Amino acid sequence: MKKATVILITICLSAHSCSKSTNPTDRENHISEYGFKGKVKSVMSELFNLIPEKDTFRIGEKINGISIDRNEILEFNKTGNLTSSKEFLANGKVSFEIINTYDNNNKLISRKVIDNYGTGTITNHQYSYNSSDSLEQVIVSGENFKRIHKIERDKKVRPIKNLIIQNDTVLTTYVVEYDQINNLITEKQFKNQNIPVKSIDRTFNTKNLKVREQIVEYSSKDTLRYQNKFLYDKNQNLILGKYNIENDSSYISVKNTYYKNGTLKETISHLEESNYSLIQIQKFNKNGDLIMQTVNTSDEETKDIWEYKFKYDSNNNWTEKVEYKNNQPLRILKREIEYYR
Repeated sequence: MKKATVILITICLSAHSCSKSTNPTDRENHISEYGFKGKVKSVMSELFNLIPEKDTFRIGEKINGISIDRNEILEFNKTGNLTSSKEFLANGKVSFEIINTYDNNNKLISRKVIDNYGTGTITNHQYSYNSSDSLEQVIVSGENFKRIHKIERDKKVRPIKNLIIQNDTVLTTYVVEYDQINNLITEKQFKNQNIPVKSIDRTFNTKNLKVREQIVEYSSKDTLRYQNKFLYDKNQNLILGKYNIENDSSYISVKNTYYKNGTLKETISHLEESNYSLIQIQKFNKNGDLIMQTVNTSDEETKDIWEYKFKYDSNNNWTEKVEYKNNQPLRILKREIEYYR
């Protein structure tokens, strides 16, 4: 049941972008990926538990990060790309750190990832580009390994193959194909260079919106086949997604409604399995922030309501998020945001 819930939540988090481009070169910068507005220079977040007191609450101790709510400091350059990220434990110790370096054209050329869990590890990423400024190689190295990602491109500079190589051995191969209007219609993953692992075939409508995915996953024991289907409104917003369809009665459905400006307003997700079902409802404000989530299961083990209340600054970025569960205050995440002038 927990696995089914995780699958559903993962689908819900990704489903909202089904009608959007997934090409990383299409993004403006990291500021837009994080959902910030304005010329953000840095963001410091601190997470505290809340102690109920009659009809209100008081702020308790700082606590370790939970899910996407973390004690962290993010720093961005003037073009809006992330230069460093530090995640802290409640005691102030740095638990995880990322340092990005860019060239004069704002292309990412190196990334250092420092994970202080246990004995700690440092992983370095080196990025190389071709004459068209398109990424062609990534070298990932640590204390005891070196892995190379080689990206092959076609005449239109689109990536068509990715080889992951370690110790002169191809570990994984990814191959993709496009249609005449640049839609990504086929993805194939192989162990080494020719042992099938997974394939995805996509169908698009006349508006270049993805309407169907046929997925095949291969293993030594069995072959799993299923599909995903997508339906859009006249504004090209995704209004219905059906995922992991194995037959007419076994799949996950996700229904979306939107505000007039196209911002997601509500998502209703329904998972149906033999002798078990789960319904999750998520509601969002006009800023796109999650303000309510309910989860109900047919076995009545889960019947919860989460609510989130926000405070915003003059740039419409939230600076405070208070989380409630079943009307009881749980946590508060405070953010201090600095802007370039």
